Formats: sequence, structure tokens, C-alpha cells
Amino acid sequence: MIAYTQPTETLYRVRPAHRTAQTIALVLPKGGVGKTTTTASLAVELARHGSRVLCIDTDYQSDLTTALGVAISDDDPMIYEVLLNPALATQLPIITTAFGVDLLPASRRLDGAQERLSNKYGREQLLKNGLRCARQQYDYILIDSPPSIGLMTANALVAADTIIVPLQAQYLALNAMEKLNETIQDIQTISPDLHIGGIVLTMVDKRTALSREIGQAARAAYGALMFATEIPLSTYLAEAPSAGQPISSYAPTSAGAAAYAALAEEVRSRWGN
Repeated sequence: MIAYTQPTETLYRVRPAHRTAQTIALVLPKGGVGKTTTTASLAVELARHGSRVLCIDTDYQSDLTTALGVAISDDDPMIYEVLLNPALATQLPIITTAFGVDLLPASRRLDGAQERLSNKYGREQLLKNGLRCARQQYDYILIDSPPSIGLMTANALVAADTIIVPLQAQYLALNAMEKLNETIQDIQTISPDLHIGGIVLTMVDKRTALSREIGQAARAAYGALMFATEIPLSTYLAEAPSAGQPISSYAPTSAGAAAYAALAEEVRSRWGN
């Protein structure tokens, strides 16, 4: 059995009764855990129930932009312009996708943002400031973060009301939770109310002892933070982003589609608008 230290108490908080968007950052400082797939799939499921949803791509690899079927060139307006000039809050370069959700896209040009913004005052709060108007127009804003802790991830965390962690059923992903908790403590100097709001196990293969062991260790360590829904290891889920479709369109009858529909119901029950 994998031993894991019980984290400090970070139970999700009930959302205050107001009409601004519930802003959720999907974060874990490790690649390949399902952040982008979860962002796109969850967003589309929330929109299917009538919610107004904005997705934000903060990774220069622009995987979320691709996963939602959007192709932009490096010269097109995107999140980079918002970070450079948060005064654009009233005219964000938002794209309406074919799947019922809006998108603030990214491109490779975002790769240079960290160096250019490194000396900018309040650089960790640029995205939050740029979203001040959008928060009045949506029910949910979902922010897909890069696989490392840097300026883009810091901006995602500061802009967020809460965090969803897609936790791959692998030992190294579980270890990355320690780094995430350290980062949250740093960000709390700016956003003292920021906490993990939920953790969802991804790429779960219940045929393997490792998946079962990771699931048991995570639920023992994080208790009520864990969503009941687990996302299965699935070829369809792996293929859907490269096809530019969420799983509900790419393979609507698959186990992966059913799992994200169930996860959306849990999200609505925790933070429904």
C-alpha cells in the first residue's frame, strides 16, 4: 500500500449566493494527467444543461484550443493580449465553439509571455483583472493550466474561486499533489480563500492493482475532496482531443462520456449557479 501524508484541511466551500461565474482552475503540476480533456469535457457537459460556460486556455501548446475544434494562427488575438493589457476586459477575443461553450484561446505566442510579463507589476493578477467583465456573463469559467508551476499557472490560480485537480491513477501524479499544496499556500498570500474544491481520479484502469491502490490512497488522504466519479482509461478519451471534439461528440455512448456527464452533475451539486 502506498503511504501518503494527510494534507491540511482543504474541504470545498459552498459558493456564495451571487450571479458571477464560478471560476475553476484545473491544475496539477504534471503533464498527461487529463487536465485538458477534463476541462473540455466538463465544460461541454455543463453547457448541455443550460449553463453559460467560458473555457480559457493558458498553455502555449494550446491543447484546449485544439480539443474544442478551434484553429488559430499565431497572429490571431488570444489570451496573450488579455495578459498584456487587462483593460481589454470589455472586449475579450472570445470564440464561440461548435459545442456550446465559448473559448479564450491560446497559441504558441503565449510561450514568450512569462519573460515579457516578468517585470510587470501585479503580474500574477493579470488574468483575474482581465476577466472582471466576463464573470458577469457566464455561469462557469474553466481554466486549463500548463503542466508546470509558472506565471500562467499562477494567473490561473489567482483568477480562480476554486481548484479541480485531475489526478491520474499513477504514483507520480499523487506525488505532484505535494507541490500543488505548496503552490496553493504561496498563492493564498494573494488569494486567501483559494482552496482545492475537488479531486477527480483520471485514467483509472480497475483491472490493475496500481489503479486500485492509488484510488484507495487518494481517498484516504483527501476524503470529501474526492469526487465519487472516476474517469476510466479510454482510447476514445485519448483520441477525442486530436479530433477536435469533446468526448460527448466523439464517442457519446462511451464509458468516458458517461463518466464526464456524471462528473458534471457532481460539479453542479457543489457549485451550481
